[in-house]
Amino acid sequence: MTSRQVEGAMNSATGGTALEARIISSALWAAAGDAIGWITELSNGPNTVKKRIGKERVSATAPWVRHVGGLAGPKIPLPAGTYSDDTQLRLATSRSIRGDGEFDPEAFAKVELTVWPAYALGGGRGTKAAATNLARRNVNWFSNFYDVKGSRYFSGGGNGACMRIQPHVWSHQPNRSKRDLLLDVLRNALITHGHPHGFLGAMFHALALADALFTGRIFAPEHWGRYVDWFAEAPSLILADPQLSTFWLSAWEIEFGSTLESAVTAARSEAIKDVDEVVAILSDSSEPDIKYHRVLEVLGCLNPDYRGSGLKTSIAACALAWIFRDGGIEEALILAANELDSDTDTIATMAGAILGATKDQALCWVIQDKDYLLYDAERLAAIGRGELRESFKYPDLSTWHAPSTQASVVGQYQDQLALAGLGTAQPISDEYVGADGIWQWLMLAFGQTVLAKRKKVLSKKIARSQMPGRGSSVDVSSSSTKEPKAVHQHLNPIAIDAPGLPFDLAPLEPPPKESAEESIDRWTEIVINSKFDDRELGKYLNRCIDSGGSIESAVAFASIIAKAKLARGRKR
Repeated sequence: MTSRQVEGAMNSATGGTALEARIISSALWAAAGDAIGWITELSNGPNTVKKRIGKERVSATAPWVRHVGGLAGPKIPLPAGTYSDDTQLRLATSRSIRGDGEFDPEAFAKVELTVWPAYALGGGRGTKAAATNLARRNVNWFSNFYDVKGSRYFSGGGNGACMRIQPHVWSHQPNRSKRDLLLDVLRNALITHGHPHGFLGAMFHALALADALFTGRIFAPEHWGRYVDWFAEAPSLILADPQLSTFWLSAWEIEFGSTLESAVTAARSEAIKDVDEVVAILSDSSEPDIKYHRVLEVLGCLNPDYRGSGLKTSIAACALAWIFRDGGIEEALILAANELDSDTDTIATMAGAILGATKDQALCWVIQDKDYLLYDAERLAAIGRGELRESFKYPDLSTWHAPSTQASVVGQYQDQLALAGLGTAQPISDEYVGADGIWQWLMLAFGQTVLAKRKKVLSKKIARSQMPGRGSSVDVSSSSTKEPKAVHQHLNPIAIDAPGLPFDLAPLEPPPKESAEESIDRWTEIVINSKFDDRELGKYLNRCIDSGGSIESAVAFASIIAKAKLARGRKR
């Protein structure tokens, strides 16, 4: 099948229930791969696995005990099917995709990622460092160049980016091109990982999953070179985004010490070599476990230096899916989970997504939050069909203040427990006390369960402005030709602004007054995002003059806009 035929399949396979069934299957098996792979992740051999589950090999999701929160944290029994950061951040990505299909990178970066450390299970050092850095007010989604305790934006391998981008594929709409899909994938990945292995690996996985989802089959290894060919489009895709092209690109090239084109070319050559070696292995008649182990060896996925490489992990997941294209999905995920020197949960979750997209195979394992996973997959499938669906109503980002510490995310709101940015929560387990806090399973109002950390003395009051309900929502007017779907009561923060579906909000507290510098930063960002629209430019220049009362503030505003527009012109 040619690239043009695949693109046609993506644009036509949107109307039937078969595609929705494949999306649901892909989502469930991705979560299953995460859940079984997390049991064995970073285990020091079979003895560690035995301590966790009572036997040396894992064969299904199972209850186990995990030390949470480092040396100061407690040991907590985890129910069978508990998923880790892979699925947590995948669901966060889903919420950041609005009901009209648009991805909101700012909400994902400044709300989802800054709140996530409070309930993170697993998670690489790079993603955690990225999340911590995003809590700073002067850091944006397109400028998160962190360097914290040995974790650098420019050196992170990118597994933490690749494993969460599937919702962009599941919600892909018929009127959008493959370039549109890949630009959203890049926007997502570049928030946390700046090494080419990270963002190009995310592109590779997205393309492989899209082929599987929209054609119903896994493409042969000889086709994977075409995924690598798409890497050459990364620079032009980044230039198509106003913020990445204006702010991210030049800073990245200075810090990385190379032009983006040169770095992509080098990574592309490396990927072609890797794919060629994997093709040779997959063409022989060895047993599946031997083939897969050899793939991991040749890619370096058993070596700590490359185990976190998103590019190599994406190729390994594709290889595992190909090996089991005619077999059972469980067998593939079990094999991945028992390769103890590899990134067990990430490879299993990515392979599970690909295999689930091509097989009508029921999931028999117990999985955490299965009902919420089903709801989320159905919502994304509907968006992919072009339907207008509900959006998660994030706090107003102009008044949002990211929690300063992991333990300050959970507080009280109107006599209830709540997570800032995500909403109220109900305790559903005992408390587990550690040296520096308490962990407890909570059910969020929209149906997801999280093991969240909070302070022992819960004195923090979460302001109304830090709760869901004021963010971007689907614009469904009474004259719309599409009827908004009813929302279950337990999915309260996910609501549609539409007649007959009121969202009862308490009066908002007045937002803190911005400094002149903060206002100018926000207004210039709006103008740049509008592609220098004349009306927006005039409106915010007038606002700058009126609020600042000085020539200096107007000159500063105009200077920033002029530099941004000239920089974009030079890039083109």
